[in-house]
Amino acid sequence: MKNVYKLIIDNIHYKLLALVFAVLLWFLATNKEITEAVITVKYSPVISGDYQVVDYAPKKLKLKVEGYRKEIVQLKEEGKVRIILPPVPAEKNGWFTFKVKKEMVKLPFTTLKLKSVEPKSIKVKLEKLIRKAVPVEAELVGLKRGVSVRVVPNYAVISLPEELSGAVISVRTESVDVSDVKLPAEIEVRLKSNYRVEPKTVKIILEEGDEGKEKALRNRWNKRNSQ
Repeated sequence: MKNVYKLIIDNIHYKLLALVFAVLLWFLATNKEITEAVITVKYSPVISGDYQVVDYAPKKLKLKVEGYRKEIVQLKEEGKVRIILPPVPAEKNGWFTFKVKKEMVKLPFTTLKLKSVEPKSIKVKLEKLIRKAVPVEAELVGLKRGVSVRVVPNYAVISLPEELSGAVISVRTESVDVSDVKLPAEIEVRLKSNYRVEPKTVKIILEEGDEGKEKALRNRWNKRNSQ
């Protein structure tokens, strides 16, 4: 019994280290193993043009994929599958049926190979959008008195459902803290909107206003006379 105990205890730190390395190698080998699996995932239909997706059915797809086990497991857990829909053949709202081809299915990992997809078709409810030019408002924190603010461009084009065509809507920029910004300054910021918007970013130009310019001139004049 003593010999067995001694055999276990002797150089135990090396043995534990070897065990850890063995587990790590097994883990890496398992995750890098190429395998094939059938998984059920959530997806998002995506359409270009002046339409938005209101609803769709079914809510999940059954995919047969081949690739690294780790990426297959991650895909099953997170989803993030997109189906790129072709252009709509009719200028109207309502339900449309689309045949699902493998090239329409976009997976988040380029190393995964899609073998098959079920069902072979999905139904998508689409709503026609209109394009409308709306003003852009800068959302600034710490703006000092007398600072002139310009937004370039000062309008954006958003895509709205037809029933909102008469609504008074504006687009705001992301919030920017300008309390420590040295003038003059030019800041590029993203626009935030619940609707599709173009452009994605605008420039906010900060300059001294008339009051600030007059004060700066007086300071320079007083400094020159004092010398």
